[in-house]
Amino acid sequence: MVGIVVVSHSTLLAQGVVELATQMTQGKANIAIAAGVDDPENPIGTDAIAVMAAIEQVCDDDGVVVLMDLGSALLSTEMALELLDPELVEKVSLIAAPIVEGTMAASVAAAAGLTREVVIAEASSALDVKKAHLGETVDGPQDVLGRDDKDNSNLTLLTAPQNSDGLTLSVEWQVQNPHGLHARPAATIVGTLASFDADLALFKGDQQANAKSLNSIAKLGVRCGEVIRLQANGAMAQQAVDAFTQLANDHFGEAAQVSKMLVGEGCFGEQGEQDGDNPEEPLVPSPVNVAPEGALAGISVSDGVAIAPAAIFSVAMPAVPMREFVGASAEMLTLKNAIAQVQQDLTSEAVGPHGAIFEAHGLMLADPEIISALEQMVAKNVTSERAWLTVMEALAAQYAAAESQYMREREADIWDITRRVMIVLTGDKGSALTLTDPVVLFARDLMPSDVASLDKSKVVAICLSEGGKTSHSAILARAMGIPALVKTKGCLEQVHAGDTVILDGFAGHLWFAPPTDIEQALELKRQQWRDDIENSAANAQAPAITKAGSAISVLANIGGPNDVEQALACGAEGVGLFRTEFLFQQSDVLPSEEEQYQVYRDIAAAFGDKPVTIRSLDVGGDKPLTAYPMPAEDNPFLGQRGVRLCLAHPELFATQLRAILRAHAEQPNIQLMIPMIATVDEVQQVKALLVQQCAQLGLNDTGLAVGIMIEVPAAVFNAEALAKEVDFFSIGTNDLTQYVMAADRGNSAIAELVDYFQPAVISAIAHTCDVANKAGISVSMCGEMAGDTKATETLLSLGLSKFSASAALLPELKAMIRRS
Repeated sequence: MVGIVVVSHSTLLAQGVVELATQMTQGKANIAIAAGVDDPENPIGTDAIAVMAAIEQVCDDDGVVVLMDLGSALLSTEMALELLDPELVEKVSLIAAPIVEGTMAASVAAAAGLTREVVIAEASSALDVKKAHLGETVDGPQDVLGRDDKDNSNLTLLTAPQNSDGLTLSVEWQVQNPHGLHARPAATIVGTLASFDADLALFKGDQQANAKSLNSIAKLGVRCGEVIRLQANGAMAQQAVDAFTQLANDHFGEAAQVSKMLVGEGCFGEQGEQDGDNPEEPLVPSPVNVAPEGALAGISVSDGVAIAPAAIFSVAMPAVPMREFVGASAEMLTLKNAIAQVQQDLTSEAVGPHGAIFEAHGLMLADPEIISALEQMVAKNVTSERAWLTVMEALAAQYAAAESQYMREREADIWDITRRVMIVLTGDKGSALTLTDPVVLFARDLMPSDVASLDKSKVVAICLSEGGKTSHSAILARAMGIPALVKTKGCLEQVHAGDTVILDGFAGHLWFAPPTDIEQALELKRQQWRDDIENSAANAQAPAITKAGSAISVLANIGGPNDVEQALACGAEGVGLFRTEFLFQQSDVLPSEEEQYQVYRDIAAAFGDKPVTIRSLDVGGDKPLTAYPMPAEDNPFLGQRGVRLCLAHPELFATQLRAILRAHAEQPNIQLMIPMIATVDEVQQVKALLVQQCAQLGLNDTGLAVGIMIEVPAAVFNAEALAKEVDFFSIGTNDLTQYVMAADRGNSAIAELVDYFQPAVISAIAHTCDVANKAGISVSMCGEMAGDTKATETLLSLGLSKFSASAALLPELKAMIRRS
């Protein structure tokens, strides 16, 4: 395989370019970086020795293609060639292709096994698509064929000739990818077809492209809904057509996005952007929000209208203290203790209705590559504070350079955990903002921890000059029902603390001193919005009955007593998931049987005769208990989690079971749900413990309903046997998706796999529902998918009878069920 070397003055730039190329080729390209210099104070520059080492690293018989910045990058590369063995130099080609687009095109061609000449031609024509789009003249050959010709004059796209027997194969396909054949699907086509000994042409109408050329396919500009045709001629034409057909049936690697589109808004909706598709290639440009005179325009992330004085929120990153280095071991211990403290805080925050955000932060913080990078920094006599900030700045830069808008907006999450650890390291919490009256809160950006700690009674709206529509701050603002705008350019320059402003979250406008008629209209709009909220709350109490007359249970996921009031106000018909972890993670001491009993009893009483499903303790290697230390595990998600941990530590489990049994004796609406069940034996062990604890409490058969969570693939395969042992199933889509797809839900590099619309996940859900319905037991869902109204009709069609979601999502979920 042809090796690729990227030479740049900036390490971060080179890393970003290679990250994009790695995503495009699924890691198949052989790429090395020679970028920056080893000087923390002045890292910009190039090093000929590093270039030489990079070339040697990726060079084999197919040779190496080097892409460079201008200036010293070129000079350093030429010097590196002088230092290399002359035989190796003959295999190296320096090219003038643009470093970003050129690396993308070269990597795809190299990963497909094409020759060095073809790789060079692909990289050299990498700007042709952009030039053509902008109306600029495109010079030179437009397309290349994947052949071994040494004469570049032969590297032009030819009409596929006939075989000697006159046979030319072709196959047609209507593209359903939300963003058409953009870069990633095109790269998938090239990577699959390039190895076939056949002339392959891709057609869109009268336009023709070489199916072995990324740039050529990109220039076709194939959009969602358009028909393409592959024409194949040659010794391996049939194999190529078969491979293309298989790719097409998988929507060129984007089956999950297509599934979402089919249950969502179609080719031209917003779903693709929200799910991380390439925002640089939208089929229809988003309308620009132009503000009327007297107002500023922003992007609305939460509807509503608020009128209140402005308050300006500013929290700086704690400064790195000037101090002496105290030794690598001591500095690393300081870092690990600080990270552990923040991890513990995040674990406590991860049990609320939107705890998944802080759980994701915990997973980001647990990345072993962070520790490795910190160790390397500390080994260079860098203090813990400086090392932490340097490593996290580099990580934030990687997110900022990501291809998808969704991943770029995760940069704010990196800065959030960075600041939290820096606060622990330095003790500098900054000055707190004290609010006594309702305000519209202004800031450059807000971290999720900032939003979560806001006093909703005092913050009636949020206006940010930066931020993003899918940022976790925006998600939290919507969940809290706070009108919010992001990317409101100029707001901080024009507002002063105490100024009365009007924020219109519906139109995306911020008003400072509107004319009287506009002010009155906005006040009426605000009142209508508040009336609508009251009407929605009233309708939320009505049952959710489909058009066919089927009554569907809609319940709430709660994390503790503080969530009960909102759940009832939003129309919860009970609790489908009561996370008990908050009792165990909020202190350094395990909760007693009495403490647990009182909480379970009181919450069940608050719901009257409505069911309250208590999930037994769901912690493990990835969710440590300060009060009950567990040994570290190499693969915590595959270790002692949930029921596995509880059965391994019956003294911990028995106390909780006794508390639940006692509460159930007074509140029969309680039922028990066991997480992470994989086998029938595990269920039988839990039931035996229940019988044992009943006897110790002097209770007869209590009639406590016992169900299990379906979140392990083994539980899906064992569903028939498990259904004979339990009273109900509840599908946990977050973990089920992770385990079915073998994809860590906290790993951004494989985010497209962690998707509950993946066909394999849908099949697992369908099988679980089918088994439960045949066995006569209820089947519910308490994972994130349950609250996604884009999935509601699909889930109903699969036979789901109960939905459990965060309280704020219930009114719209009920409305969707009524429309289904």
